[in-house]
Amino acid sequence: MVNGMYHLNEKQLAQLKLQLNSKLIKVRATINTIFLESDHSSHHLAAKNLARLSADELIEFTSQVENSSLKRNVEKLKKLDASLNNIEHSMYGLCSDCESEMCVEMLTENPTKQRCMICEDKYQKQKNNRYRL
Repeated sequence: MVNGMYHLNEKQLAQLKLQLNSKLIKVRATINTIFLESDHSSHHLAAKNLARLSADELIEFTSQVENSSLKRNVEKLKKLDASLNNIEHSMYGLCSDCESEMCVEMLTENPTKQRCMICEDKYQKQKNNRYRL
């Protein structure tokens, strides 16, 4: 254990990957439902093909549709996809800013977490400062 943090073991990583994949399936199903429930007939046609799209293609396709629920789910999709890509590239559990190890409890609580607490605080402060007049 180093500074209150430690490596994810294989079992923990497998459980988190399973959890991420499960959430990814649910988000994709929600996105599909949004298209099926749309008033636009073209969305109904598109819904038939959404399952064939990669996460990147789905994100690109949905970026042109104005729907707040869709946008929220696409943001979830982006975070899930990024976390799964980090697992594939052995970068999962490392802060995307400082690359320090993140606490396992934090990842268990939110498996799509990308930053350690220190970097997340800095990010939120910078983000909030951008919106000030």
